[in-house]
Amino acid sequence: MKVYKFGGASVRDAEGIRNLAKIVKSTNDNLMIVVSAMGKTTNALEGLTRALCQYDLRDFDRLYDQVVSTGELQSTRIVSAYLSHCGIGNQWLDMTQIMVTDNEFRHANVDMAATKENLIKTLNEHPCQVYVTQGFIAGTTNGLRTTLGREGSDYTAAILANLLDAESLTLWKDVPGVMTADPTMDSNAKLIEQMSYNEADIFLQQGAQVIHRKTIAPLRDKHIPLYVKPFLHPEEQGTLIH
Repeated sequence: MKVYKFGGASVRDAEGIRNLAKIVKSTNDNLMIVVSAMGKTTNALEGLTRALCQYDLRDFDRLYDQVVSTGELQSTRIVSAYLSHCGIGNQWLDMTQIMVTDNEFRHANVDMAATKENLIKTLNEHPCQVYVTQGFIAGTTNGLRTTLGREGSDYTAAILANLLDAESLTLWKDVPGVMTADPTMDSNAKLIEQMSYNEADIFLQQGAQVIHRKTIAPLRDKHIPLYVKPFLHPEEQGTLIH
C-alpha cells in the first residue's frame, strides 16, 4: 500500500478535487489517502472558536479540537463522494475513531499500539483498494476529538505509513518539492532532488515549513521513502527523502 497526503491548498476548490481524482485514477496501487481541511477552513474554524470563548468561558483547547476537527471530516466526505462519482471505489474512514491519543488537546500524543490495533481491525472489516481519511485529527478513548498540532496532516500520513509498512508516502504540495529556499521569497530557490532523513531533519530544524517537523521519524523507523511532489504537475519528480 502507498500513502498519499493532500493538503488544504490541493483541495481548496472543485478544480483541486478534480485534480486529486486524476492523480488517484492514474495509479493501480492500493492507497490510503489522507486529506486536510479545504483551503483556509481551519483558520475560519479557529476564529469561530475564539469568538465563542469570548462569550462563554470554556476550556479553549478542548473546545478547539471539537470544533476545528469538523473541517477535515467534511472535506474527506466530499472527496470520498467525488471519487465514487468518478467510478473510483473507496472507503471513508473516521480517524477520530482509529487514531488514539491522550487528552493533550491541540498537541495530542499518539498511542501507536492502540492505533495500529484499531487500524488493522478497521481495514479488515472494510476491505477496499482506496481509503480516504483525515489528517491532523484523532480521538481519546472516551470519545473526544483531539488534534496533533497545526499542519499535523503530514504527521498523520507518516504514522499511517509506519503502521501499514507502506511502500512509500507522497506529500502532494503546492511547490515543486523541497526547495533550497521559500520560492515565494527567493526567485533563485532550487529544487533539492534527493535528501537523507538526517538532512531533512536538519532542514526542518532550521525552520523549513514544507513538511511537518514530526513527519520524518515514523518513516525513518521503517525505512519508508518520502516523496514531496507538486499536485498540479504530478509527472514531475519532486523530492525524494530516503
